[in-house]
Amino acid sequence: MNSIACESVRHAFRASALIVMMLLSACGGGFDEEPNNARLFLQPGDEVEVFRGDELTSPSEDSRIAVRHEQQGDRKFVTVLAGTAELVRGNYYAQR
Repeated sequence: MNSIACESVRHAFRASALIVMMLLSACGGGFDEEPNNARLFLQPGDEVEVFRGDELTSPSEDSRIAVRHEQQGDRKFVTVLAGTAELVRGNYYAQR
């Protein structure tokens, strides 16, 4: 490559790197400040860890759900045994 082409490539690379850095810094803020109302649809056999503020709803009448509490680490899990359920994440999950 001649020197003009090399300089053009360097300039394009620097501009791209600068744009990527600006996007990353702009996207990084405020995530934990907004409530995270993520919804998980659970089916039989699904096990998820639950946190303070999470809400478990049961759209089907035949749903059965088991709760497991691990003493070490104070973690709690729910398992759908039958039917379906929906887990709505609370604010605590977003701030972890």
